[in-house]
Order: sequence, then structure tokens, then C-alpha cells
Amino acid sequence: MLWVILAFGVALFDSLKNVLAKHTLKDVDEFVVAWSNSFFSAIFLIPILFLGLPEIKPMFYVGLVVSGSLNVAALTFFMKSIKSGDLSNTVPLTTISPLLLLITSPIIVGEFPSLQGIAGMILIVIGAYLLNIKKDIKDLFGPFKAIVKEKGPKYMLLVVLIWSVTANFDKIGVVNSSPLFYSFSVQLFIGITMLIFVLPKFKRNKTLYLKNQKAFLGIGLLSTLTIICHMIAISLTIVPYVISIKRTNSILSVIFGRIFFKEGYLRERLLAAILMFTGVLLITFS
Repeated sequence: MLWVILAFGVALFDSLKNVLAKHTLKDVDEFVVAWSNSFFSAIFLIPILFLGLPEIKPMFYVGLVVSGSLNVAALTFFMKSIKSGDLSNTVPLTTISPLLLLITSPIIVGEFPSLQGIAGMILIVIGAYLLNIKKDIKDLFGPFKAIVKEKGPKYMLLVVLIWSVTANFDKIGVVNSSPLFYSFSVQLFIGITMLIFVLPKFKRNKTLYLKNQKAFLGIGLLSTLTIICHMIAISLTIVPYVISIKRTNSILSVIFGRIFFKEGYLRERLLAAILMFTGVLLITFS
């Protein structure tokens, strides 16, 4: 089953990209790292244009501009999150996105979760609790407070909130063009837009950025591989299957955080990531 391998490829390449980004963020501004993620990804995706251009309908531009603009903020907050917090207690918080949909759907469209969906919600909440638990904890609600007080988790929550909006506009963009062409377009839009913030930084410290150009290219390449694996995988099976396997990046982030950055609380955070991943599965297939 090729799609399974590709879906795990999405999780692996995305996790490795985050490792390289966090390493680069030790020396480089988060705006520049966020820019490299999109700009070089767009460059690497240029060959897809030779496959032929799809029919581009007017609503494509709505999806592109709205999602692209919001994702400038989302990418920047994402980099701020992994820069100021551990990979192992920030990236797994991205699994909260299905939980947000189950909360907003009854309000917006009158759709209520099943018992299985509610069980998934409970597992995600428990996982989020364990993700931020400390051994010397005295306050029962301390882990939840940490999510909104500590910079890393707080920034990641902002990312998830923005993504809950952009996902809808991404769908508009894809439906009115094609998955790969839209991916290229939105990455290029973000990369060019972020030049406003990045060019002044380049001018102030050219040496630093030239020194890290291989890292920037690596981040862009891993982002490209993530996109390509994702797009091919969803062409071979239904989207929920791919997204579910993609969420194993939360487990990989805990493992890679320990291997590459010596992050602590391995058992607690690994258990938390597994619980959150299980919760996503229950919600996805409820």
C-alpha cells in the first residue's frame, strides 16, 4: 500500500524539517526561517509547472490570498513556538485541531459529535494535560495554565487557531485549481510576502544568513518532500486516512526532541502524544 508509506513520509519529513528549523533558530530570526520554509519550497516545486497548468477559476485567488496572508502569521508563530519551547511539548499540540472542529461544528452547522468523537476529545484533553505536566507540580490545573502562559505552547495554540481557518480557504484554492499547483502558489505567495520582513534582516547581517544558506535550502527541501508525499498520498486514498498517519509526527517530535535536543519528560510526553494521536483517530473515524 503505497499511500501508507507516503503518509508516513509526510510525518517523517515534516518532523525532520522541524528539527532542522529548531537547530537553525539558535542563530537565525524566526521570520527568516519561516520565509525559507516557503520560498525555497516554492522554488523546488517549480518543475510541477511543466506538467501543465490546471484551469484556474476566480475563487482560486480568494483561497490563495486569504490562506497565504494568514499563513504568514501561522508560520512565524510556529517558528516562535519551536524556538522558545521544546519540540516534544509544542508540535503535538497541533493534534488539537480536530478538537476545535468538534467544538465549533455544533455552533456553526448544528453537527454534534458521536460518543466515539467525544471519547477522542477526552483523550486529546488528557494528552494536552500530560504534555505540560511537571514532576514538581502542585497546582492540579498547572499543566493547562502552562499551555496559555508558556511561550512555546501558547504560540502553537495560535497556529492551530489560524490553521482551523486557513484549512477552509486551502480547500477553496485546491478545488478551483489543482492540489500541486495550489501548493506551489501558496508557498510562493508566503515566500514573496515575507520578503518585506526578511530583506532588511539580510542587509543588516549578510554573513550570518550566507552561513546558514544550506540549512535554509534543507528546510525548503524537506517542506517540498512533505507536500509531494501528502499530495500523492491523498490521490491514492481518502484524506482522513492520510491525515491520521500524518499525525504520527507528534510522536516523532517527542522522540526527535530527546535525540537531537536532549529534551526531558520523555515518558510523560510520549504517552501524551500517543493519547492525542489515538484521540485524533477516534474523531477522524467516528
